[in-house]
Amino acid sequence: MSQRPVLPYVLGIAGLIPFVGLAVYATVLNTPSAAIAGTLLLAYGAVILSFLGGSRWGAEIHRRPDVPSPAILCLAMLPSLTGWAAMIVAVVATAAPAYWLLVLAFVMQMLWDMTAIRNGTFPRWYMPLRIGLTVIVAASLIAAATF
Repeated sequence: MSQRPVLPYVLGIAGLIPFVGLAVYATVLNTPSAAIAGTLLLAYGAVILSFLGGSRWGAEIHRRPDVPSPAILCLAMLPSLTGWAAMIVAVVATAAPAYWLLVLAFVMQMLWDMTAIRNGTFPRWYMPLRIGLTVIVAASLIAAATF
């Protein structure tokens, strides 16, 4: 097994601060600005989903620079579109289904990334990082959806 580089873990954990902080603010503190915190949580989730989709796009271009898989490139667009759809749902309807849509998207992205780890597209050390980050992200979104 390859050695785990420290920086991706540090940055990944730091990236959880807005998820956890905004979820706590939106649920536990119960202030008038809690709805704003919830909207910011949704927006941050949409941005991070776009980042994850972009990493898959980049990995595919690196893996097959001359003929990247059209299917992979199209699938890599789904996280961005899903994040955008979640924001639309939150604005047009209500935030609760938007949170659940993001939870589903993060879990699906993690499962897709796990296949990339197993087939060697991503390094093995990425698996525990992806699982841990996704669990905390999903818990933060679920908390915001249910409180």
